[in-house]
Amino acid sequence: MKALTQRLAEVRAEIDERLAVLTEPPDDHRAKTYRALNYTALAGGKRVRPLLFYCACEVCGGDPRRFIDVACAIELVHTASLVLDDLPAMDDASLRRGRPTVHTVYDEAAAILAAVGGLMQAFELIAACGAIRGRRGLSAKLSLELSRAVGRDGMIAGQQLDLDATGSRLGMEELEFIHAAKTGVLFIATARMGALCAGARDFELEALEAYAKNLGLAFQIADDLLDVTASAEELGKDVGKDVAKPTFAHLFGLEASRAVAHELVETSQAALGLLRRDTTVLSQLAAFVLERRR
Repeated sequence: MKALTQRLAEVRAEIDERLAVLTEPPDDHRAKTYRALNYTALAGGKRVRPLLFYCACEVCGGDPRRFIDVACAIELVHTASLVLDDLPAMDDASLRRGRPTVHTVYDEAAAILAAVGGLMQAFELIAACGAIRGRRGLSAKLSLELSRAVGRDGMIAGQQLDLDATGSRLGMEELEFIHAAKTGVLFIATARMGALCAGARDFELEALEAYAKNLGLAFQIADDLLDVTASAEELGKDVGKDVAKPTFAHLFGLEASRAVAHELVETSQAALGLLRRDTTVLSQLAAFVLERRR
């Protein structure tokens, strides 16, 4: 995992530095919303999605640093989804990334406004990215990828279905759909956006989409398992919040869920064989999904 550890540390440092600038609170009446977004954006996330963006861009021959604001846009979308997920109307969580959740530090209204502000800033960053200007249609393609991932058929649909399924017993197909919408679609969009920035060919886009689809589902299953097996101190967030939800762990048991996650990781790694550049970090990222403790 040495290659992954090193690359993740590099990407995290770059993203953290840029996010600090992008969310720096101004000294005026807008400060509260900025502070609320800054608080959660800089709370020490793993930056898995920016890493995936960087690697997808690199494996297709691009320089992801030229598109760092696009990677930050993706992370802002992810951060906004966490803020909304933690709200009293959703999971009513008190801990996220080892810190009190945004709505408990500020208030519920500030958290909602910060999340919406982060979502809007994400699309502003894509539109304003200097490396995209002059590349016909690229800004529209990236915005389409991200808006579909967030929208009513993506993360929003997944969250609503997840809430509605509380107390229900779902089958494998229904559960996969919820997890794919909640988590998988943003992984897919992230990989495709990195590849598009690099000017990827169709076969590269298809391979990375297959990789990310399976990676995202494995990531969510691993999350379900950690909610059962890890402590709040290890995860940096509340545990046991999924006890009434139809997760893989609750419906099929720990061992069966681990087996499914392993199979998904192997399928994800196999898709990388279609690419022509070094995929070591991407392969190790897939393996990391099963080994992580937070």
